[in-house]
Amino acid sequence: MNKLTKNRLKLIFITSLFALPVLSAWFVYLNPQLLEGSKTKNYGELITPAIPSQIEGFVNQPTEEGLQHLKGRWVIVHLDFDGSCDTRCIESVKLLHQLHVLLNKDSDRLKRVFFDNGGAGTDAAQALFSQDTGLTVLSWSEEHIAKLKARVQGLNDGDMILLDPLGNIMMKYPQQSDPYGMQKDLKLLFKASQIG
Repeated sequence: MNKLTKNRLKLIFITSLFALPVLSAWFVYLNPQLLEGSKTKNYGELITPAIPSQIEGFVNQPTEEGLQHLKGRWVIVHLDFDGSCDTRCIESVKLLHQLHVLLNKDSDRLKRVFFDNGGAGTDAAQALFSQDTGLTVLSWSEEHIAKLKARVQGLNDGDMILLDPLGNIMMKYPQQSDPYGMQKDLKLLFKASQIG
């Protein structure tokens, strides 16, 4: 091999080293499905884009004074569609209380709300709601449920939704969620957010 051929091969090799990252980035840009399905840090289901909303639009007879303590705070809402808060529902409400305790110094940044669709179910549920002073129970109707289901796809009875301090619906959790996973999500959000 003569010297001219060796120099050309070196030039081709160096050019390909510089071109390889550009070509691989272009390939990933053209095939974004290759990146989907990668593991994320969040435990709940992230709703993208976040859905602008206000709690007042989903409850019966909202009063400004009654909802003032929720303004500018992170709010986790437990949804009751069928009006019968059974044992799974009661456990889920207790889970929200445990989550509030787990947040420790950040517990003031999160408010807990239960959307009740008629009577809050059993006597045990009524007793739990009256004992839990940090839980706000608001009534809503089938019309409000349909309105929320139209905005957030895949909601089930007992699901929980997280609203940011600006009122955007941004995450969804199933009824029997792990409080430690929820705590990790909220800690990350609290760390990134300067409001609420």
